[in-house]
Amino acid sequence: MLNWRTYNALPRLRSYTEALAHWEKTIPIRGDANGTKPVGRRDQKWLSIYKRETDNAICVGSVWQKERPLLAYYPDGRVAIEANIGASCRERIQRIAGLNIQRKHNEDWVVAKAYVDGEEVLGHYPLQLRYNNPRKAAFILHENQSPTYLNPVPVYQHTVNKKVKAEITARYKTFLKYVEAMAKLSAVEASDNPILPTVSWDESRKLGIPDTPLINRYNSTDEIRAQFLDLVDSGDTELWHKAMMWLARSYWRMNLSEAQLNFNHILHYHHRNVLFTKVKAEAGKLVHDRYARYFR
Repeated sequence: MLNWRTYNALPRLRSYTEALAHWEKTIPIRGDANGTKPVGRRDQKWLSIYKRETDNAICVGSVWQKERPLLAYYPDGRVAIEANIGASCRERIQRIAGLNIQRKHNEDWVVAKAYVDGEEVLGHYPLQLRYNNPRKAAFILHENQSPTYLNPVPVYQHTVNKKVKAEITARYKTFLKYVEAMAKLSAVEASDNPILPTVSWDESRKLGIPDTPLINRYNSTDEIRAQFLDLVDSGDTELWHKAMMWLARSYWRMNLSEAQLNFNHILHYHHRNVLFTKVKAEAGKLVHDRYARYFR
């Protein structure tokens, strides 16, 4: 969280005219080679205000990421959030632009008005700003009333197809029993949640197990999960052993419940197109899509 001195030093900028006036009157930091103009405290020059030459927008953001500023004020009246934001950024946006942004269900939501099917609806809308997505969330800010969200994204929830889930569970039940039995056999002490047998990274490479993780959504791939499930679907106990070593491989010892949870995640990723149904949510409603992670 921002301390009071930092928060109070930030200006309130509700329009392009106000942002331009603030940029023009701010004196660059003395001795700075780039002529940086801080937007708040002068001892915190990493958050600056500058004019982008490509479109004449007045931007507020990091001096190291000028192409993805925190806020951009356009001459046509739009105000856009262009950077992926964190906790301190939400506070700065709320102070500078007056936007009410809340972190709910692993997503940033803004309280605003938006036109949905020709009707103005006040409610919660997701920003959906990602590191790998050039999307910008654009608004028109109003005095003493909720902002207008110009480009809201439709909100969806994913529901589980229970019949398909039952079929998938039955299909892999035998393999999970094998993993449980091997974990209990290799346990030093009797336990309801034993540690799985595992091998080192060098040993796993000798077994032909790729280094790519199975469920990390930044590094894993559908091809890797399909390769893993081919071992499971084989029904061969030697290949099952290799699959178990792959499942249990981690930077720390993995217990049985963690392995079962990770295996369920792998199944959800691999069968997501038949296991889940996409349903459009009511406009302006803050919803929790617990299965969204499998589609990002």
